[in-house]
Amino acid sequence: MSQILFILTSFRHGGTNKSLENLLSLIDTEKYRVDVFAMEHYGPYKEMLPNCIILPENKWLSALIAHWSDTKGISKFRSLIIKLLRDVCSKLNFNIADKIYNQALKSLVEKVNYDAVIAYSEGAPTALVSHLNHPNKIAWIHCDYSSYMTINNNPDETNIYKTYKSIVCVSEYTKNEFCRIMPEMKEMVFAIHNVVHSEKIKELAKEQIVDPSFSKKSFTILSVGRIDIVKRFDKIPEIAAQLKKRGVEFIWYLIGPEGFGDVQVQFNKNIKKFNVEEVFKWLGAKDNPYPYIVNSDLLVMTSKSEACPYVLNEAKILEVPVLTTNYSSAIEFIDNEVNGIITPIENMVDEIEKIISNKKLYNSIKLNLQTYMYGNKETLDKLYSLIG
Repeated sequence: MSQILFILTSFRHGGTNKSLENLLSLIDTEKYRVDVFAMEHYGPYKEMLPNCIILPENKWLSALIAHWSDTKGISKFRSLIIKLLRDVCSKLNFNIADKIYNQALKSLVEKVNYDAVIAYSEGAPTALVSHLNHPNKIAWIHCDYSSYMTINNNPDETNIYKTYKSIVCVSEYTKNEFCRIMPEMKEMVFAIHNVVHSEKIKELAKEQIVDPSFSKKSFTILSVGRIDIVKRFDKIPEIAAQLKKRGVEFIWYLIGPEGFGDVQVQFNKNIKKFNVEEVFKWLGAKDNPYPYIVNSDLLVMTSKSEACPYVLNEAKILEVPVLTTNYSSAIEFIDNEVNGIITPIENMVDEIEKIISNKKLYNSIKLNLQTYMYGNKETLDKLYSLIG
């Protein structure tokens, strides 16, 4: 039996952990044994990931990367100490993060001979695993790497990715973007779409909604995701206000965890600024968003960029029409005005009004989604070939 180690940033809500949940639910458990290590043990997915062993927390590594607001008690004190030490050591040209990384990796691999070690997202897990001397390391990129570079001030990660045997991108677009930025890596880069467990999604969607904040009084719009600069959820209040001004009847819900810093502040300000509390409601994070999706009339994505938009495919499985912005990978997942609509965010007000008023178009998309099927076999076969 092959043994695989997946390394995550944390157990928080998000598309990366949702994709791992689905992947592990479908992995061949007779051939593969999976361990999962999270650099920080914050979030609900610690209890949600199937068919795996969750490895113990490394408290110093967790302290190094933890968000201050998520820590308390001794953990908050430990986080303060390690971050003060990091600042002091950096002035002495000593990288304490490397020391903590190496100690954490040693404890992970000293007792188990893994057939593959997978850094399951860009950023911290990829940097961590780059320190490990292992013949089959796989880096997994779940984002538009060009946007990731812009947001993070264009870090040079060439030497990090050179340590890997394989690099997985979750769409053809993101593969091409990564290869454009690092052309010397193109022979080791593969496009593998996320696994989606259709049957499980349909079953979970049957759960009754007991949230009194959610009701279907009029045409129901839903958006899903963390309040993040890339998702552009702070634009929704303005869009909602313009729809309201035009006399369009709707209610718009957002499901997803709180964002960090200025992004969350701006989101809250815009709800009040555009006076849309009656037609736009943020419901917070939900461990099971599928009953909300299946009970919505339209899923709307306002993202600036997406790699392999998980919730888009989930909505299609649940036969809910999707209206999404025109990020570059959208055409891989939406056939415009056939199983969804792609539009620039500047035209979103017009497109939402059109899909609500044009029953013929809406019903045509809805009908086409009845025959939609998401295939996982090719994805799993590609993964198994990389694991070896």
